[in-house]
Amino acid sequence: MVLIKQEEQMSYPAITVANELIKLSLSEEIPVTPMKLQKMLYLANGISYKRKGKKLIDERFEAWDYGPVVENVYHEFKEYRGDPIPGPKNVPVFKEGGSVVNSSAINVNDEDLQLIREAWDNAKNLDGLTLSKWSHNQNSPWDKAFHSQPKSVYIADQDIRQYFENFIKD
Repeated sequence: MVLIKQEEQMSYPAITVANELIKLSLSEEIPVTPMKLQKMLYLANGISYKRKGKKLIDERFEAWDYGPVVENVYHEFKEYRGDPIPGPKNVPVFKEGGSVVNSSAINVNDEDLQLIREAWDNAKNLDGLTLSKWSHNQNSPWDKAFHSQPKSVYIADQDIRQYFENFIKD
């Protein structure tokens, strides 16, 4: 579960963005597996850095063996393993001040929905393993975190920002 701030929504719980990607998957009848979902979250977050100069997702990405992962999203969808995710998950999200809302009650603004759509359109026809290999590119944020000494669990937000500023063309 995630703590979100009450001020203007600057970024979103990862589960909220994941649910938007799953809705696109269902509407276009293109399956998304848990691994593919994780890499699409990473791509959407990177696109947000490039287009808006800010992250899209509240949580930090971790450097796991198969690429960037948001741990709480992993746990929500791990039961599907390599199978397509059948639908969004409605989970509790903690707000600053102690209140709890369901993830489905968090609205994504139109501008951010366009960023999520851009990530979807760029990766929807790729499988999770292909996206995992892409995330492993030499000098990628995942590569820096995974191979650092000592090894870092978290991928630095600044590394993600810099990488996508150069990776994505205007």
